[in-house]
Amino acid sequence: MEFRQIRYFLEIWEAGTFQRAAGRMGLSQPALSRQIALLERELGNTLLERGPKEVRLTHEGQTFLEYARRMEELWKELHEAMRKPGKELSGKYSLCAGGTVSAWILPKMIKKILEKHPDLVLSVREGDAQETKELVLNGQADLGILTGPLDEPGLSTEEFLSDRIVPVANKEHPIFKKKKIRFKDINNESFIYFHPGSAIRKAIEKKIKSFKSEFFPKVAMELRSVESVIKAIEAGLGIGFLSEYSLSSKLKVIPIEELVTERKFFLCHKKQPRKGLSLLRELLLSMKE
Repeated sequence: MEFRQIRYFLEIWEAGTFQRAAGRMGLSQPALSRQIALLERELGNTLLERGPKEVRLTHEGQTFLEYARRMEELWKELHEAMRKPGKELSGKYSLCAGGTVSAWILPKMIKKILEKHPDLVLSVREGDAQETKELVLNGQADLGILTGPLDEPGLSTEEFLSDRIVPVANKEHPIFKKKKIRFKDINNESFIYFHPGSAIRKAIEKKIKSFKSEFFPKVAMELRSVESVIKAIEAGLGIGFLSEYSLSSKLKVIPIEELVTERKFFLCHKKQPRKGLSLLRELLLSMKE
């Protein structure tokens, strides 16, 4: 058994298909299939069931996955232990966060970090709160960034950034012609919402439920990505709620303070993190705006 075969197995499981995994690693699909076949032959068990759209783990494959993850962790620790003196922060680390953080907060931070630590390799995966938590717990992400403190026995969390979710519309929207905008002025407007599982959607709905006055937004669209919501609002299709970090020049904040929601982002990682992760965590915390 070669360690590269373990990496190939993990990549196929994460990608979902042999074709996508081969593309990620710059291999041909036949070459990748051959390596997995050799691995399965050595183990005497089929690990992956090839379906028409995705691969599935067999019972033996699920068992192998647990050991493969542990071997990958050991391999990372070995590389960190063998790094040259003086290069305090190097190696490969992965982060997972929601759309707002991935698109508008992390890129600037990562650019500054990589300028000072050229031997460091950072990758970012976008995922909602549940996906982020699972990736960190499974060791597929070293650091996660979530909204709200997380009550998870296997993870440590600490406050990272503060954010404000504000009501916005296209700056040419007729509502801005009013001298003072009130609740009744937006009651009949169409709203662009995120999908029900998003952190912003949950925060806004919690805020609206706390109102004494009756306010029932007319939801015209429910979209999954931050970019989709922004484009729909920019096109004048309705009012929406966005993080202040993601506002564009085509949008304008609707001055109704009651609709503003504050939230906090938290860094999370395993309670026994990889060696060197504390240095990366400290760097990110030092760059808070």
